[in-house]
Formats: sequence, C-alpha cells, structure tokens
Amino acid sequence: MSLDLLAKQQPSVVNALYKYKHEVFKDGALSLREKEVIAVAISAILKCECCLEVHAKDALKAGASNEQLREAMTVAMYLAGPSVMIWSPVVDKVMKGEVGPGTSE
Repeated sequence: MSLDLLAKQQPSVVNALYKYKHEVFKDGALSLREKEVIAVAISAILKCECCLEVHAKDALKAGASNEQLREAMTVAMYLAGPSVMIWSPVVDKVMKGEVGPGTSE
C-alpha cells in the first residue's frame, strides 16, 4: 500500500505519523542536522532506499556536509558490514544533486 493511498483511506494515521516525525526531528539536545545524519546511517542499515534519499537530502538542507554523510555511511558500514556498502551510491547521487526532490530511480 502506498503512502498516498493510506493518506486517502486513513488520513488520521498519516497525519499522526507526520506529527510524530516533526516532533522527533525538531531541534533538541541534537540538532535537526545531527538527527538527519543519524537517519541516513539508520536508513542504510534498514536498506530503505526511499528513506535514504529523503534523509540524505534533508541532511544536506539542514546544513550537513558531504563529508558528514560519508562518515555516517562508514559508521553504518562498520556496524552492519558489507550489506550497507551497496547503498552508498544512493547517497553519492544525492550529494551530486542527481536525485531531485520527490524523485527516485
């Protein structure tokens, strides 16, 4: 089921999900930038390409550098092993601007 279909069928669920996301990703002890960089590493470990693209773009928008994204990916690679390495080209594309807002391969 797509998120669009779920939003049409159960808008309260999707609204609650977005409200939760906005609450989690606001500045606190960790900045939005730091949280998005963490989300990049976790998305790679979870093997969620869409999540990885979204959080890599959001991390860059929040002021993360390409070097910070690379380090996040290396931490994920260390923790999860070679299975994360296959996702590094996704972050490379985002850093090069080859994946635009709302686009995916």
